[in-house]
Amino acid sequence: MNATDPADLPILTDVVELHTLEPPAEPRDETAASGSSGIVIHSPEELAALQADLVGRALNLTDELLHNAAREIEGVMFERVLDRLRAALPDIVASALREHLEPRER
Repeated sequence: MNATDPADLPILTDVVELHTLEPPAEPRDETAASGSSGIVIHSPEELAALQADLVGRALNLTDELLHNAAREIEGVMFERVLDRLRAALPDIVASALREHLEPRER
């Protein structure tokens, strides 16, 4: 395994320029195409595939996180409703019993 100098690794906050070229007539040597800057030149098709892959992965993660959050929120709301029902139900039942069981004036 090659040791990579940490200074050569891109950081998400770095600005990176992507260059696109028409596909070369002969097979491309990736090391020669990268030059000294370490940036590999990709075709528009490769960049489109990369973009689609990144978007797909981001959407899958977003979908998973939103579903988990919705389940958590649903659980919290369910508990709140049950707590309110537990607190209010005795008073509702007592009030209804009093109204129906009090002696009626004739």
